[in-house]
Amino acid sequence: MNEMRYDWLSDRWVIFAPNRLMRPDDYDRSPRCDYDSSNHCPFCSGSEDETPEATLVLPTTDADATTSNRAVDLHRIQKKPWLVRVVPNKFPAVSVSVPFEEAPSGDSRTPDLQNQEQQGKPRELFQRRQTQGAHEVIIESPDHISSITGLTPQHAALVFEAYRKRLNHWRAHSNMRYAVVFKNYGADAGASLIHSHSQLICTDFVPNDIQRIESRMAQYHRSHQRCYVCDVLEQELRFGQRVVCESEHFVAICPFASRFPYSVSILPRRHRSMYETCSDDEIQDLSRMTQLVLRALESENPRAAYNYVIQSCSFESQSAESFHWRLKIIPRMCKVAGFEWGSDCFINTVTPEDAATSLRKRCVPITNNPVPAGSAPSSHPHGPMEGLPASHAAVQTDPSGTPLRICSGNPTAIPHPAVTPRLETSPRTTPDSPVIRLQSIE
Repeated sequence: MNEMRYDWLSDRWVIFAPNRLMRPDDYDRSPRCDYDSSNHCPFCSGSEDETPEATLVLPTTDADATTSNRAVDLHRIQKKPWLVRVVPNKFPAVSVSVPFEEAPSGDSRTPDLQNQEQQGKPRELFQRRQTQGAHEVIIESPDHISSITGLTPQHAALVFEAYRKRLNHWRAHSNMRYAVVFKNYGADAGASLIHSHSQLICTDFVPNDIQRIESRMAQYHRSHQRCYVCDVLEQELRFGQRVVCESEHFVAICPFASRFPYSVSILPRRHRSMYETCSDDEIQDLSRMTQLVLRALESENPRAAYNYVIQSCSFESQSAESFHWRLKIIPRMCKVAGFEWGSDCFINTVTPEDAATSLRKRCVPITNNPVPAGSAPSSHPHGPMEGLPASHAAVQTDPSGTPLRICSGNPTAIPHPAVTPRLETSPRTTPDSPVIRLQSIE
């Protein structure tokens, strides 16, 4: 197969070459995250004095109102003083507390700039500026687990609630212009500590890539009077080939021109420009779907590292009506090599259709068993994950006790909550690779 696909949003071509999977590989890739009880961890419960003072602790009470009392495991609250902590990064990439340097009384030009002007060169050659921002760590559990898939669904919802609270905090900050939440899982993805955590970086400028995406979405909106992502989502649901799973509020797809094998984008069905505006129900729905997809990814390749990123519009965006936020999951199953660095054209060894088929098979309901308070984590490096057979039952129960339907469904129509649970067979998917739908039964 020799095929190139165009990613309209990023204005980038991607080459698909599945035959490169047959290349010899002399490198031993051992599992990225193994629990070692002999190592001291500054993120574990009892080590709070080793991190800066928390900017947010969840739950704030035994019945946290921000999650409608449904995302709080009261048994665990009685055993632990916190479930999620947000703290400033001890080694920040940017800092809001660093003031801009005052210009000296003499010549304020840098040596580079002075040299340019002496030679009659343009000032643009060596530009520099100071920047301010914030860098926070979201510690996702007081227990030493390596993956967010090891949390109960209620606990994971608190993590995503922390994202919402901190993004809203920084969006209200007058000096900030952009913020991004991201997770680095595994050494190849940039993680330095095994304990499950994610991060937030806020800046006083809008990165070029975000400006380009906002501009492209605005361009599409002007031309078609519609949202680009909404149109993509409509087509993906119509054909179903790249759909991994669906829920009432979100759809997970493997993007048509993804740069990396097994990349997944989780998209809100309802047009929203900011993650921070998600409702409580949407927060719980998103956290559950993210766990489901990540668990499928970790099952597909237990040694793979990955990143995920929540990409909202910038704080002062002029195109909120055209921007559609998303959660991007980017596996690190292959190395970026010379051709990619030299051309900005990527080679993907797995088509998104094949990736979606594989992940659909591995989308298994997440159990609701927490790590026992005060005990060591499960021998599984990711935490307590009791797997179900591939031919799992058609009904599961969410944290509030509401039944959820898991079925292949019909990808030609957006589903509504079912009246009774049933297992459907899609004409566009094989029985062993159904599209998973998590639907509340009314």
